[in-house]
Amino acid sequence: MRLLLRIEYLNCCKRFGFSCLSLLIVMQATAQTGTVTLVGKVTDEKTGKPLPFANVFINNSSIGTNADENGNYKLPNLTIGNLEMAVSFLGYETVKQTLRFEQPGTKTVMFKLREGMELKGVTIYAKKDKKRERYLKIITRELLGTNKFSKQCKILNPEVLRISMEDDGHLTAQTVSPLIIENYALGYRIHQDLDEFDYFNPTLYYGGSTRFEHLKPKDNAQKILWRSNQKIAYQGSLKHLIASMVSDSLQEHGFRVYQEIPDSLRIFKSVRVQNGYNTIKNHLHNRIEQVRGVRLVQPGQLETERLIVSGTRLEIFNMRKKSRSPYADMPFSYTQINFPSGYMVVTPQGWVVMPMGYQISGELGKDRFANLLPADWKRED
Repeated sequence: MRLLLRIEYLNCCKRFGFSCLSLLIVMQATAQTGTVTLVGKVTDEKTGKPLPFANVFINNSSIGTNADENGNYKLPNLTIGNLEMAVSFLGYETVKQTLRFEQPGTKTVMFKLREGMELKGVTIYAKKDKKRERYLKIITRELLGTNKFSKQCKILNPEVLRISMEDDGHLTAQTVSPLIIENYALGYRIHQDLDEFDYFNPTLYYGGSTRFEHLKPKDNAQKILWRSNQKIAYQGSLKHLIASMVSDSLQEHGFRVYQEIPDSLRIFKSVRVQNGYNTIKNHLHNRIEQVRGVRLVQPGQLETERLIVSGTRLEIFNMRKKSRSPYADMPFSYTQINFPSGYMVVTPQGWVVMPMGYQISGELGKDRFANLLPADWKRED
């Protein structure tokens, strides 16, 4: 999903807690139990003919199934709430649709797919073309990342990438069929429909639909290793941060979160500069203040969802990871998160089910497929 560049802050605030979303917050969470079973059929949009064995899955997760030879599918045991469904079939455009279920039971959803169109205006380089090889190295680096797990990741079918270098210096790419990435550090095969890839050093935007498939371990030792590496990838991740907010245990999990104070509520004082860097202690008085998770989290309409609410920017430090930050006295991993709509909808386990176009930069903005876990990953063994 392309990150939105225009920020529209909601006006309602409650002290420094910024409890925006008066429209949503007034709704009380209601206890819901049970699960949803999704059934339906995948067909060609024009002819109505079934598309046998189409992939039907929840975007960014390992939850999915294949339609049968008649295009019929069944996806049981889904949690109530918001789900972004994706459906793909070779030679057709992938369809994404957000569904909301407030009651358990069997729901019928039909999907109609359109045949894929040729990409226009894109230069297609030959497999051995030197320019393509150079651009492919950049795309591979930006998609997989450069952390310790990236060396155990591989793109199996780079030929599906259609690559172009624009006149303004933007490196762009799309896929004509899912890009397949094997991550032998975490034990996943990732199918990525790349609707958009735009790299202009050092900024990267990319989006599409992502399906995780569990690899089969060769033995129990590899199974244990994959689980161990998944836990390492989880530590300090966005999923870990959100789950810590919801459980109001940020400090226990090594996070410190500061919230920007609106201009109208700031107490302006002089700010000391040390070696060219601002110090966090002075900024606490006039720009940001530390907040607990309970200040940021509101109940959703359903028991299965929570709202992360902030009308202003959050600045996050991972106190367990030394790194460079804008503050001389806080040399830790640093991230900024903006909420253009003032909120996003998550699950208590840290699954972002309605991102609302949130913007993320800094350390957590560097997460790539080498250390990316499916949204439905659970930290409990």
